[in-house]
Amino acid sequence: MENKIYYTVERIKKSPAGRTYCIRSSMETTFEMLVSEEQYARFDIKEGDKIDDAHFLKIREEMIFDNARRQAFSILSYGENNKKTLIQKLRQKGFNYEVCENIALYMEHRGYIDEKKQIGLLCDTYLHKKFGKLKIKNELIAKGYMRDDVDEYVAKNLNNINFAENCAYIIENKYLPLPKDSGELAKMMGALMRYGYTISDIKEAVRLVSSRGGNE
Repeated sequence: MENKIYYTVERIKKSPAGRTYCIRSSMETTFEMLVSEEQYARFDIKEGDKIDDAHFLKIREEMIFDNARRQAFSILSYGENNKKTLIQKLRQKGFNYEVCENIALYMEHRGYIDEKKQIGLLCDTYLHKKFGKLKIKNELIAKGYMRDDVDEYVAKNLNNINFAENCAYIIENKYLPLPKDSGELAKMMGALMRYGYTISDIKEAVRLVSSRGGNE
């Protein structure tokens, strides 16, 4: 019959970062595992206690979570991240996907990540760049924002934007005089569609430019 492994908590060291468990297994392997004060209080494990595999793995799980949380705070201190980019950066640090996803949700629920605010700021940037509505939506979704959140923000905040006028601005700064050759006109239309403008936006923009003398 296989011998059951147990662990002895030989020492618990306190530091500004939390508590470090110094543990020795019955196989004479030693471990040091740092957890936060909050996690330490939940365990109720004292120096000299013997613990089984379940308790040992729980401390290890909490240690990994706490390490990931510290890394997340460090990442967020350098700039805005949404949940997707935070997960990607934590994965690069070697944490598994489940831990990264839980940390991203933890940060969001505590207000360290505000994706709806980020969507608004990015929309302002994209409008300044004269992106059309379709490109704005596609850019946001590509960055990892939830489609429902993007659709909600766009419906509430962008439906009053005059995208045809924004499209006309691009035409007036890049394509005057308006091309008369069908091939050149198709190239202009394709470029404007890549900017995220609809056919109706582009047609109205061309009409606006023409009314302002863009054919000359």
